[in-house]
Amino acid sequence: MTAITPYGVKNLFTGYYMDVGQYFEANHSRIANLSENNWKVALKKCKDHLRSRLFQKTLSGVYSSSNLGAQPIDHYLSFAVEKILSGAWEWKAKFSLGEQMIRIVDSEMSKEVERKNRMTSHLSNIKYIDNEELQFYQKEEQDSVPIDLTVNRVKLESIEKACKDDYQLEFIVEGLKEGKKRTEIAELLEITPRQFDKLREKLIRRIESNQS
Repeated sequence: MTAITPYGVKNLFTGYYMDVGQYFEANHSRIANLSENNWKVALKKCKDHLRSRLFQKTLSGVYSSSNLGAQPIDHYLSFAVEKILSGAWEWKAKFSLGEQMIRIVDSEMSKEVERKNRMTSHLSNIKYIDNEELQFYQKEEQDSVPIDLTVNRVKLESIEKACKDDYQLEFIVEGLKEGKKRTEIAELLEITPRQFDKLREKLIRRIESNQS
């Protein structure tokens, strides 16, 4: 399920490279004893649990595809697998693989709701600034310098329309209106600056699509 490469540890389940966590060796000592069938059973058990928990909760809101950026069950299943393979989560001896995966997805789903509630509370406390225009900022070392992107100097109304119904994009726009920097907004969203850049690109594509 993983491969050691010159670039780091690659998750063969998702295709992404992972940072190695403190439980990597301990987890892999147990993973080495798993058969293909063991994985199939664990994945099915976790998937069945997710289907039950997410029933009628994925059309909108925190567990929707638009918020998570992927099909909800696939998103959480991949998350659980990666956390075990990377060693970011400890696979405790008293739990089967399927049970440990369920514990991971339950924890992440709860955190997702907490993040949503914190952002909603934060947004409700933001004093609206009636700006005509909104600047986007480049990387950390140039946070305070506006750059000439496609969306530069686009009317605020167009930007707000583009981020409608996506609370992460709404949060980014409100943060920029407050004058917050890229790294500050990323920290509030509990994401990396690189993930912030991906969200910004998503917003830019939406704006360009609305304008075309």
